Amino acid sequence: MNRAWVAIAVIGLAALALLSTLPRERADLASPEDTAFLWDGLYLGKQTFAEVPYVSTPYEVVHEMIRMADVRADDVVYDLGCGDGRLVIEAVRKTGCRGVGVDIDGELIAVCRSKAKEAGVTDRVRFERQDFFETDVREATVMLIYLFDHVNQRLRPKFLDEMQSGSRLVSHVFDMGNWKPDRKVRIGTRHIFLWVIPANITGRWTWGPQGKPGGGCALEIDQRYQQIRGTLRCRDAMTAIADATVSGDRIVFAVEREAGGVKTRREFAGIAQGDRIVGTIESTDGTRVRTDRWEAVRDPGTKRPIEAGFQKSDHGW
Repeated sequence: MNRAWVAIAVIGLAALALLSTLPRERADLASPEDTAFLWDGLYLGKQTFAEVPYVSTPYEVVHEMIRMADVRADDVVYDLGCGDGRLVIEAVRKTGCRGVGVDIDGELIAVCRSKAKEAGVTDRVRFERQDFFETDVREATVMLIYLFDHVNQRLRPKFLDEMQSGSRLVSHVFDMGNWKPDRKVRIGTRHIFLWVIPANITGRWTWGPQGKPGGGCALEIDQRYQQIRGTLRCRDAMTAIADATVSGDRIVFAVEREAGGVKTRREFAGIAQGDRIVGTIESTDGTRVRTDRWEAVRDPGTKRPIEAGFQKSDHGW
């Protein structure tokens, strides 16, 4: 019997030792990690929802995300799944921008509002209890998020459709699937990703001689996020475009031809404004260089989603 009791005592002590290593509940709602468990240097929220548990972002990462997004005073910064609000609060405190945080957890929204009051930024931030899949983000010029990969990918069409071209999207740890970032940095073991929302310039664009809208030339553009390719047809001559890029609302590409031993190059640069591109064409013909105004219009019916991938064509794309 004595041996049996000793064995039970040993097992009990081992169980207590194991339990002591597990995350412990934090009940002090005054701390930055309110309603949280401490785990591996992070804080995992007690009210963890199926898709988006609350895990706070370390402040060194918060500051790098703000810097990477180049947040300015005239920006509107959003955080979907804002947790304790630190991303929005710090952005507003450091730059004077406006901020909006959204979370489905009412306790966390209360914490956000309390923290905003402590930081003295309540006049420039608002926090809303809402399902962020239903949040209208059209006013956001900067989006700072810390969500899982599959959640990012569900939100990807919203970001592309609702955010204006040139807006910045920064994600901590998790990426956007096949939408490759424009930039990536590492802070310790953590990655931070940046995307600039590209204008959708897919479809058929036309303009006339000297860049006048309508007739004349036709540009067919295919797009996959920041990547574009296409063909230009002018006076029955078709040429694939080269050196083509889109960054925010800015598009550049070139067309090169050779006739009679003379090489010509036209460099197009423009700003996309809905179904209109306004810019310049710089033409190099031998040693002569000329700059003309360029204004193209798009047939709205030819516009396609830019996350659908490149379309098949008759030109070897």
